[in-house]
Amino acid sequence: MSVMSMMIQVDELSEVFSDLTPIPQDDGPEPVCVIQYPTSFRLAYDYMRAIWKANEMSDRALRLTSLCLKLNPANYTVWQFRRRCLRHLGLDKARIQRDLDMTAVLGGSNPKNYQIWFHRRALLECHENLKDDFLATELEYIAHVFQEDSKNHHAWSHRQWFIKTIDDDDVWKNEIEFGTSSCTKQLIEEDPRNNSAWNHRWMVIHRGGKTPLALEVAKSEADFALDTGATPDPYNESPWRYLVGILREQHKRQPNPMLMREYEQKASNLRQVVTNSGQDPDTCAHLTFARIDLLEMIADKDSLGMDLADEHDTIRKKYWMLRVDQLQQKVSNLKA
Repeated sequence: MSVMSMMIQVDELSEVFSDLTPIPQDDGPEPVCVIQYPTSFRLAYDYMRAIWKANEMSDRALRLTSLCLKLNPANYTVWQFRRRCLRHLGLDKARIQRDLDMTAVLGGSNPKNYQIWFHRRALLECHENLKDDFLATELEYIAHVFQEDSKNHHAWSHRQWFIKTIDDDDVWKNEIEFGTSSCTKQLIEEDPRNNSAWNHRWMVIHRGGKTPLALEVAKSEADFALDTGATPDPYNESPWRYLVGILREQHKRQPNPMLMREYEQKASNLRQVVTNSGQDPDTCAHLTFARIDLLEMIADKDSLGMDLADEHDTIRKKYWMLRVDQLQQKVSNLKA
């Protein structure tokens, strides 16, 4: 039996709730603009208000919330009451799975509904053995959502929370494969502007922010950002921020001017890609910003100032030359 087939039907309401008096919505004594709700909507919510007044947490109350949520999946109050009913009735694995199935049905036409994604998370938070009982089905559902919209931020955020909550070595190993060699890599190749995919790749290679990268891994990720993201589309901010983030992390661990110079040169070489496309490389702001960040890490302030003065911001050339002179003076004073 499907989840939605267990829902109370509108024509059953008077019989199922024969002991309750429906409570109409109170719009005040002189409503200015009364909303003309469909009859089914009005009747379902009139009985819902009666349930709330009675503070009844029962199976029939739970079934009524299903009907009300079908009519309005964004009603936070109904979702919250449904969770109270579920906790009161007992949240075992089977009941959680039925409610996950229900949210999947409602989410089909509402893939970016905050309340639906929050409800899934709230249900899973009530269960201890997520890896054995829900890992496969939950990742399968999220993958299905990605097929419809690979940039659905709610789905990506939910997946990250789910993986970090389980926090299992085998799960992380599979997720790193997902994030670097299979699905996420493919999504970035198909659309380098998929910011969510870039964000997920960062998350998995750092195991949720807990694991710093080895130098060789960092170089591999930096090359990936340049080759897969920046080269096809130098005007795309995502790969440049990814590149700078990877290299800045290495710089904080142990300054490595040679590494920064290597990638500053690689970034500079992509100016030719912009030129070959018939555009002015000085209009490629994200490339320029990335080079500035890398030059700052190299501590080559003179080169940075001269580049700004002579190439990237010539209208303020005198200002940048003044800043170079001021920096050189500060260095001289420190050495004195």
